[in-house]
Amino acid sequence: MYNSGMTLSASNLQPKTPSKPLLTGVMYRCVCAFEFRVDPDVGGECAQCKRIVRAEALKSAMGATISISDLFSVENVHHFEIDETEHLSNRVYGHFRIERKLGSGGMGAVFRALDTSLQRYVAVKVMRNPNHCVDSRIAMMLREAVAQARLNHPNVVTIYYVGRQDEEPFLAMELLPGPTLAEQLKSDGTVPYADAIRYAIQVASALRHASQFGIVHADIKPANLILAGEGRIKLSDFGLSRIQNAPDPNMTFSGTPAYLAPEMIQGNPNSIQTDMYALGVTLFELVFGRLPFPLVGESVRERLETHLSATIVYPQVWPNSIPREFAFVINRLLAKQPDDRYESYEELTADLKLIEPVSTTTAGFALRAMAYVIDQVTLLLCFSPFAISIAILSQTPSLRAYQWITPIIAFLSLIVPGLYLLMIYRGWRTIGRYLFQLRIVEENGLPPRSEQLVSREVLRNAFSWFIPLLYYVDPDRQQGHVFGAVLQTTLVLFLAVDWATMFLLKGKKSLHDYLCRSRVVLAVDRGREST
Repeated sequence: MYNSGMTLSASNLQPKTPSKPLLTGVMYRCVCAFEFRVDPDVGGECAQCKRIVRAEALKSAMGATISISDLFSVENVHHFEIDETEHLSNRVYGHFRIERKLGSGGMGAVFRALDTSLQRYVAVKVMRNPNHCVDSRIAMMLREAVAQARLNHPNVVTIYYVGRQDEEPFLAMELLPGPTLAEQLKSDGTVPYADAIRYAIQVASALRHASQFGIVHADIKPANLILAGEGRIKLSDFGLSRIQNAPDPNMTFSGTPAYLAPEMIQGNPNSIQTDMYALGVTLFELVFGRLPFPLVGESVRERLETHLSATIVYPQVWPNSIPREFAFVINRLLAKQPDDRYESYEELTADLKLIEPVSTTTAGFALRAMAYVIDQVTLLLCFSPFAISIAILSQTPSLRAYQWITPIIAFLSLIVPGLYLLMIYRGWRTIGRYLFQLRIVEENGLPPRSEQLVSREVLRNAFSWFIPLLYYVDPDRQQGHVFGAVLQTTLVLFLAVDWATMFLLKGKKSLHDYLCRSRVVLAVDRGREST
């Protein structure tokens, strides 16, 4: 078994007992090409480039590395620049033949190319130096490309090769169908809330994986998030990535102004919280179609410093399709101080999953009707012992002396709706909804609050509550025939209107769902249990 950048030899394995070998240390080949011994349970630090190697990264490392000779030596690094208008069709970089240009950015131009060795199409990024940065900066960019190549994650663009063609550094990576989320925002204005949250969860997972290798992306934005089909997103362009918490002796920073964390503008080191800030800006932009606050000022510096003091501008009228809890997550991601943001990606992911819609498929009338009938029959069966007891007391002449027990029995029968509503409050599904795989969600697709579910069930089962209620409100039954008739007529009318709304109004929602801002969906869309 091989690990990323790791070399094992017989001397690395020393037996603790004759039957149980113990891995006491391994030789780790860093992305700067320096080899050093690390403890797989503790990790270590490269003595040459000071990169931290974490134990969890060693455990989840890839099964292959990229070998490049003399890539980072000073004598092999040159100043270079690419003319945007240069026609590179049919030009060969290594064993990749350029076909056509796909796009360009601050770090280089991307081309569709044919991998002549494996006969597959890839994306080749030819890196450039438009700002005439120093050779060491170019070497660092290439080194971070090698670092990205070690990331084995379904939501990170896979790097196939890093090399040079004459004086031009380039890298080959997987070719994705796209588009980027920036292109989707440009065409559609926003990204559906459910999709945006799922993308954010995937990006958080990718960033968590990168952080295990000590990598901070440093340029999270919609343009670097590429659709990979079937609702999957991939994070690309680690060209600005940094080592976590590594100080910059030149006090410089790079990135896209609209997504830069306040501490970066103040010259502080990168951390996972800087990526979280950029993810917060990106998530807000995906959902609302704009930045959380405008960057204002006459100069670039003034516009950047907006991040230090500007407050988030939410819509004046909050959309019903977006839960209020979304603002809580955004507020934490965009906190001005890094310590006020999420401490870990696990914590962030947990909060994102809480506001992730659970279903989108509205249940049909037939399934809901059958579930309703089963639930009502179940409730009536639970009431039947109490109803039979009351009927026996009222119809048996010899037991008329015990009529005073009737209101007590009616009162005790309230234990049935009490237990029922308690189970609903605790998150249980009714028998009918369980049998027909239905669940209740809010209008925005999130699991409803417990209080919201209880209110809904009171209205939904109103017809089944009236018998104990009749005896409890009017225990002497002096006006029982009047009260009972009025109550029964009211409940029948409510039941008729309640079901009629599913056919007359939009969304197949009954009256109690409109009143409680809920809807009934198919539970088969998600595997987790819910009400």
